[in-house]
Amino acid sequence: MDNVQPDRGKAVRTVIGTATIVITLGWIAATAGQERPALEAFSHYEQIRVALSAETLAETAKHAKALAPLVGAVVGNAAKKAADQLAAAKTLEDARAYFGDLSVLLVPKFQAEGIPGAHAYMCPMKQKPWIQRGDTMSNPYFGKAMANCGSPLAPQAK
Repeated sequence: MDNVQPDRGKAVRTVIGTATIVITLGWIAATAGQERPALEAFSHYEQIRVALSAETLAETAKHAKALAPLVGAVVGNAAKKAADQLAAAKTLEDARAYFGDLSVLLVPKFQAEGIPGAHAYMCPMKQKPWIQRGDTMSNPYFGKAMANCGSPLAPQAK
């Protein structure tokens, strides 16, 4: 009877391959349905932009409060501080100023994320960027008076 030695290299590769598959499947299951923090932050940012473009503070504080911890994690403390200030804004003018400060920090990150349907612009009057969904420009810094005022920004690479 021949004494057959098992191929230890093959056995090790099989164990490693199986472990890799199990870990990958576990990660996929654990993160299924979760948005990336930048995408979740963009959702709140966009709601704020829509409100400011429509010249209202309605819902701005609610979305800014939800946005603050997200942008803190995505961009850092300066963005969290700007979002907190935006949440506390009592006038449209103040809200727009804090939104501008926040946008300077967030727009490059949102552009790098490659968010589908998002377009970035620069307000020539305020020299502040913004990013929005949709093809119709809607400037949040001057609202209805200058809704179509802005220049497209070049896409940012990841």
